[in-house]
Amino acid sequence: MKAQILAVLSVLFAVVPAVPTTSNSTQNVTDIINNNIPQSPNGVLFLGNDGVLRSVDAANRVISYQQLSPQQISQYIQNLPQRDAARLQRVFQGVDGREVTDLDQLLNPDSDQLPSRAPSSVSQSLPTGTQMPSQEMCRTVDCTSQNTCRQNGCNSCLQAYQMSNGYCN
Repeated sequence: MKAQILAVLSVLFAVVPAVPTTSNSTQNVTDIINNNIPQSPNGVLFLGNDGVLRSVDAANRVISYQQLSPQQISQYIQNLPQRDAARLQRVFQGVDGREVTDLDQLLNPDSDQLPSRAPSSVSQSLPTGTQMPSQEMCRTVDCTSQNTCRQNGCNSCLQAYQMSNGYCN
């Protein structure tokens, strides 16, 4: 009986359409990441070069999205390691995700607006005995899913355009 219920719930989850999050352009991106945008345990948060932050599942299906303002894009990039942040600041210069209004583009973006590969369970861990990691410590953890980050005491797996892997936040 339990297996039947789980099977029905998994089918329902698979057919539920992606949900836009509701926030204004002045909301801090940390609040969006931690409180506003639904996240799949086996997925990542991915910022495409169109300025849209998409929450995707392990199969790269968009489950939620948020069009970010230029200020929010800069805040998101600041959550990534410095070696990626400098390049991404140049890539995203002048980009405003609020200009993306086509629902099909938001929900079914081109492949370059999604992670280069579907997330997997292979990842890195913090050293044993590490207590409640700081945000700086989390940024050192490569991730391929939200689960990786949560197992290490961090919040979310963040990726952006042309990044081969994500980093915990």
